[in-house]
Amino acid sequence: MTIEELVDIQEAGARARVLGIKPHESPYLAAARMPTRDTSAPGDWLARHDAWKFGWEAEDASRDGRISSFFRNLIASHAIRELHQRRHRDAEECAGLQP
Repeated sequence: MTIEELVDIQEAGARARVLGIKPHESPYLAAARMPTRDTSAPGDWLARHDAWKFGWEAEDASRDGRISSFFRNLIASHAIRELHQRRHRDAEECAGLQP
């Protein structure tokens, strides 16, 4: 999947919000688009789902005048996730050093 495809999916999510489609009506939640037994399918599906949801949420935030807080919260949640991952790696490394 290319970055252009992800941007197109984000735009589709934003258009869906403009058209009044609800988040739970995402086309990526349809049974036909759910991951199969293919091991690469879940990651691809998740990226597409998240791109559509991001587009929908960004458009929704812009309608309520919350666009600044939307991106501020997005950045903060990413920073928190990075901190938790770093702490988890550090704990694993310490556990590996102990007998």
